[in-house]
Amino acid sequence: MDKLDSAVKNSLNGRIPIIIFVMAVLLGIMALQQTPREEEPQIVVPMLDIYVSAPNIEAPEVARLVTQPLEKLLAQLRGVEHIYSTTQSNGTVVTLRFTVGHDREQAILDTYAKLYSYQHTMASVISSWQVRPVEVNDVPIVMLGLFSKDPKLYNDYELTRFANEIANSLQRIENTSEVKVIAGRKRTLTVNLDATALAAHQTTLSDVYYALSVSNQLSQVGSVVNAEQQIMLQAGDVLRTKAAIEQLVVNVINGKSVYLKDIAKVLDGPSEPENYQWLAQSDTTQEHPLVTLSVAKKAGTNAVAVANDVHAMMADLKTNFLPSQIDYTILRDYGQTANEKVNNLTSSLVFAVFTVVIFVGVFLGWRPAIVVGLAVPICYGITLSLDFAFGYTINRVTLFALILSLGLLVDDPITGIDNISRFLQNKGNKKQQIVAAMSEIRGALLMSTLTIMVAFIPLAYITGMMGPYMAPMAFNVPVSVMVSTIVAFFVTPWLAMKLLKEPVVEHNDLTSPKVAIYERLLTPLLASKGRAKLILWATLGLFIISALLPVMRMVPLKLLPFDNKNELQVLIDMPEGTNLEQTTLTVRKVQAITWQLSEVSEIAAYVGQPSSMDFNGMVRGYYRREAANLAELRVLLLDKAQREQQSHGVVMRLRKQLEPLAVNGIVIKVVEVPPGPPVFSTLVAEVYRDPFVDTQTHHQAAQQVAQRLKQEPHVVEVDTSIAATAPMQRFITDKAKAALSAVSTQDIANTLTIASAGKNVGVMYVSGETQPVEIKMQLPYQQRNQLAQLLAIQIRGDRELAKSTNEFGLTSAPRPLVALSELGEFHNLNVAKPIMRKDQREVVYVMAELNGRTPAEIIADVNADLNVSSDDFEQTNWLARSFFNNGGTQAWQLPQGTHVTFSGEGEWRITIDVFRDMGIAFAFALTAIFIILRIQTQSASLSLIIMSAIPLTVIGIMPGFWLLNQFGERSIAGAPEPVLFTATAMIGMIALAGIVVRNSLILVEFINQARGQGMAIKAALIAAGTTRMRPVLLTAGTTLLGNLVITLDPVFSGLAIAIIFGIVASTLFSLFVVPLVYYLVFANTQTTEDEAHAR
Repeated sequence: MDKLDSAVKNSLNGRIPIIIFVMAVLLGIMALQQTPREEEPQIVVPMLDIYVSAPNIEAPEVARLVTQPLEKLLAQLRGVEHIYSTTQSNGTVVTLRFTVGHDREQAILDTYAKLYSYQHTMASVISSWQVRPVEVNDVPIVMLGLFSKDPKLYNDYELTRFANEIANSLQRIENTSEVKVIAGRKRTLTVNLDATALAAHQTTLSDVYYALSVSNQLSQVGSVVNAEQQIMLQAGDVLRTKAAIEQLVVNVINGKSVYLKDIAKVLDGPSEPENYQWLAQSDTTQEHPLVTLSVAKKAGTNAVAVANDVHAMMADLKTNFLPSQIDYTILRDYGQTANEKVNNLTSSLVFAVFTVVIFVGVFLGWRPAIVVGLAVPICYGITLSLDFAFGYTINRVTLFALILSLGLLVDDPITGIDNISRFLQNKGNKKQQIVAAMSEIRGALLMSTLTIMVAFIPLAYITGMMGPYMAPMAFNVPVSVMVSTIVAFFVTPWLAMKLLKEPVVEHNDLTSPKVAIYERLLTPLLASKGRAKLILWATLGLFIISALLPVMRMVPLKLLPFDNKNELQVLIDMPEGTNLEQTTLTVRKVQAITWQLSEVSEIAAYVGQPSSMDFNGMVRGYYRREAANLAELRVLLLDKAQREQQSHGVVMRLRKQLEPLAVNGIVIKVVEVPPGPPVFSTLVAEVYRDPFVDTQTHHQAAQQVAQRLKQEPHVVEVDTSIAATAPMQRFITDKAKAALSAVSTQDIANTLTIASAGKNVGVMYVSGETQPVEIKMQLPYQQRNQLAQLLAIQIRGDRELAKSTNEFGLTSAPRPLVALSELGEFHNLNVAKPIMRKDQREVVYVMAELNGRTPAEIIADVNADLNVSSDDFEQTNWLARSFFNNGGTQAWQLPQGTHVTFSGEGEWRITIDVFRDMGIAFAFALTAIFIILRIQTQSASLSLIIMSAIPLTVIGIMPGFWLLNQFGERSIAGAPEPVLFTATAMIGMIALAGIVVRNSLILVEFINQARGQGMAIKAALIAAGTTRMRPVLLTAGTTLLGNLVITLDPVFSGLAIAIIFGIVASTLFSLFVVPLVYYLVFANTQTTEDEAHAR
């Protein structure tokens, strides 16, 4: 310690402080410029989709033959956290989710290696498989909507062609990853076959398909040597023009050629629509045709810089490339939102710093305020440079960690300058007085810094998706506090020597007029042990009451609150089998209701295909929502400053308004972007069945869970993963008749494929196109959508199938044209329902969202009512329930052999994990703090006395949240909107443990010093309290002011509320409770230093 005193003395010469200040500022500026910016910390969750094709196999057989063996094989991979699968007829999709932070490339390599190694064991029904990686860096940071102001001049077809050219330009931008076009209709050469003309020319669909496929060939066949040259040889030619295709001979009947133009109409232009996109900019103006471009960035690059480059190129393309009738709108810009968030928080940080400095200046004077104020840029500069060095980005959590640490990092300089000011009032050498002042609080400062560091470092070990989200908090707060201690020892003394030129006179002293008040308040409490014990018992009672508030549901518990975003999603699921036009009709109804909200600025609609993936959609699998009965709306809201309500309030109102449309099997979900880890849904029940329990019973159990959730107040958008029955027509061949006509089942299947779905038969080779121009054969829309027309299609048999005899032996029988109606008939059937599995068990998900209630309450109530007999059941109002008295909505039962769990894919599982990890972190922090204090004080009793202030924080925090809910609760769309105790509030509790221990430690140190100088115990307690009151109140005030700006953020407001209420209560209580505990422990000891404070 003498070396530290010597170092402090040497720093007074000025060289070390100046070097520290200059380097910190320069490094901080560099870090601000170079560190990548993003809105939220990236949560790396590698996911792989394995698509497996098994043609002609129904879903149950695919599950048994393909899915189950594949799941067992892939479960052997290292790092796999969950295996999900969705099995349908003809194929399955198996999704691997690896643990958070697992190396993506290694996951891909391991998966390919495993699949190839065991390919020989795969079921023979598998025709192909493909691995598609999905990861957070695949999420586009910019989403652009290219739209036409004049649909007659430029529709989605022309927009798609422009978009493909733009995508090529955007791909050249540095640090861009995938540039994707969510296209409209593409250029296609469509061959619309006329069934009547085909019959008249005795030509079949197979004849046309064969003619097109064999004619569109160009092959290298070798070379010839001519003199000194070697000349390459090619044979054939490719189809290059519409006219060439029309002139193609597809059949020859009695020596007469049948040309394609005789039996079909060839169109070169847009394909038939398979999906729709449009942009609505108001409810009164015409909708604009839309094509979407999405741009993702490379891992580790700056989202703001990439987004700015995209906007710069788009501005150039708009000027020099796009016609005036085509414009674009920004549907998503994570670069802009990241920059705005960083700039807003930086402004808040600067405001907080000025507020704190002014506060210190009011009570200590402007010179000490300057000393404290100069410590802040040094601490932040070094912390930001270390963020850059260790690969952290500047994001919301990083900046909130810095704002939170503001109140902590100024504590050491405040304590130092206050003690130096007190010492400078004594006569003597100025340098010696400063060194002596720092020496007196040296141990307390070092140990208090250690306590704060060990309080936050355990947050780095939070598991799951919340781990990376909270990691910046676990890094920045300990680093900034550690740096503040260095500043307090090596910069503050030098600044004090330079700025505090004369003996400091108490300026607006908090303690002088209040010494008598404090003494009058504390002295009666120290009058007797009985009175002191009474106060402590009363404090204990307050603590127990406060701790019981969450259990009594007076303080709602939730993982994270809702964020305030500028976008939301509306998902529309029509019943299975709904066609594209009917889905579009419903989407327009939903859009009309959505426009009734004044906060809406733009709506982008996607029918039949998904929009650009976001992180929430990545985890929920929205990028696979590609079917005629599925649609979504991307709803853009006005800027936060122009809205009265936050986005969650808008979501609650919209849910209420859309409820009447969710009937007859229509499912409508309003999805908001979560601030932290995404989940399948806020509330997810997983329903499993025992072996040999049939599927119908399994589905019945899931429906009962859904029905029970619907009965719970404020539970909305209840849905299950059970697919509705989809109709199907299967053509069943009369094999005897077909054999007589020499027609095979494969011939019939190929003919119906061409007739109904159409079939691609190569490409037309055209120069200058960014995408291949496919040649597609099909029947016209009206003909292919009538079963009678399909049955009238003629087919010719295979010449090798039927034979006749003559005097020479067997010859091929004639091949007459036969209508399909003569070979079989269509039968009504249902498509086999998809089978969902999780971790090698069949599962049905029941999903729900909550308006104004928390998952913990709902799950407790639903589980409490399970298996309750009607005789024992007692109905209660949900507002009157507590966790001691759960349930009371409706008794319910599950079929035998089925089970339900809520701790799977919903928010509740992450909540349990996070609060468990934080609880362990808190326990570890308390243990580490005790060990540190035990080493410092050499006394277990003193250590426990110092730590007695920690429970006092609960007396402030929980009643604070309860008061806000009593007087500040609002109602939106008939549902409550309470103030929630969240994971960020828990961080506030952990932070307070370090803060109050620091104050208590310094207070106890002063008590021991006073007793060591011969003071009586009561006099020492009063003297130490009056001496330390000013720095204790100042540090509490700076912490409170530093956190005021955080209350404006919807996610981290819980942290600020916890700290503000906790610091007020713990500061007031610790000034009285800690002395009382000290008095009760040491009242019977003698007042000698050896007995009072063994060292």
